[in-house]
Amino acid sequence: MKKRIIMAILFIVWSIPQLSFAEAKIIREGLGKQGKAGVTIIDQGNYFKVILEYTSGLTHRQMGEALGTAILKAVPDYKTLVDSYLAENITNYEYPEIVMRVAQLKVNLEQDYKDEIEGMASKFSGGSKNVRGDHQLSQDEFYMFNLFPDVVRGTQCNFIAVFGKRSSTHQTMLTRNLDWYAGDHNELPRLQAVIIFKYPDVQICSIGYLGYQGILTGFNDHKVFAAILDSTSGAFYSSLGKRSYPLDLRFALEQKTTLNEVASFMLDLHHNYTVNHLIALADSTQSKILENNFSRSGNTGQQLRRALRGANSRLNPGITWGISDAIGSVNSCLLYGNIDNHTSNQFNTKRWENMKKQLLAKGPVVTIDELKAVASYNHGSPGAFTDSGDLYNKMTLYMVAFQPDTLSLQVFFHPRHTRNAPKKPVFQNIGVF
Repeated sequence: MKKRIIMAILFIVWSIPQLSFAEAKIIREGLGKQGKAGVTIIDQGNYFKVILEYTSGLTHRQMGEALGTAILKAVPDYKTLVDSYLAENITNYEYPEIVMRVAQLKVNLEQDYKDEIEGMASKFSGGSKNVRGDHQLSQDEFYMFNLFPDVVRGTQCNFIAVFGKRSSTHQTMLTRNLDWYAGDHNELPRLQAVIIFKYPDVQICSIGYLGYQGILTGFNDHKVFAAILDSTSGAFYSSLGKRSYPLDLRFALEQKTTLNEVASFMLDLHHNYTVNHLIALADSTQSKILENNFSRSGNTGQQLRRALRGANSRLNPGITWGISDAIGSVNSCLLYGNIDNHTSNQFNTKRWENMKKQLLAKGPVVTIDELKAVASYNHGSPGAFTDSGDLYNKMTLYMVAFQPDTLSLQVFFHPRHTRNAPKKPVFQNIGVF
């Protein structure tokens, strides 16, 4: 009898921490219609899976509030991490200028997105007090985080896609590397997330960061993929009357069902942005690069500014591709007549040549694993910086391998707890829809 009681007590004691551990892994907030949670965050070890259930009946403001609450439960030092990351990227001298840029951009954002951002910010207790590096997160600073590519800027990225006869499946396969500064304390890898926006008539997947509501890399369930790449031209910066291109890209993926429709929305002459950029686009059968150069004319007098580049498009003098049924991009405008921000940029030219060389070395037909090997090219030294010409380098925060026809997603995420880049990136299969 005593033995049974002891065993029962041991079972209860053993069960309690098991339940606590399970509960700590899944966070739900924002009770909506029929008891459905508006926000679910699941800690997957090296990234968070976030599900935003817009069929729950929550308003966008309520969704933001629930998401802010859930984020603080998942990452209690979230405010410090984001505030620290902003302070590392913005000097005291620049800080007032960035606050002004945020104020000018904010007025042109979709109201739903503003409601989400401000709903989250209301949970971060920083209020309206803007103090750089104070370990608090004001509403303006949280806007800075969400408008980072528009007001502060990213760094290097690359993209490769094969399709048609060059693809082993005859369908599009692609890789996309995001090369950004991780932060002195590895802040961004601690916040990396796969975010699912679930609407009644469409679902969006974003590979990004907790609390970041725009699209760095993403796709919808209509099998349209999109990813942003910075492409500076030396033009004068202005945020007055401009829009956020990552948030516009989210809107396009929510509202449009084809590659060409998404491209047309982002090319709309009424949509003015702060910085020239590229958008890598793909669907099940094709891939194109949108060169969104809106601030300077081209080199040949053609005044080419905003256009799509295809696999066979004519390129500027001295720039070659020459690979059938494939397209690639670094951070350059390449179309004939467009501004040439490629030829004199060693960060771009080295990576472009290595991309071509590595892709051609895989032969006339390429598998998804071979494409991942191309994207992982690093001279055996992933600790090098981007000027090395490596496609996978010290700045690579994540690498995406995606097949639109099957919605097959694989991602390598930089480790959460070290700034060192693994010698060989390991991709994880991620279920989305």
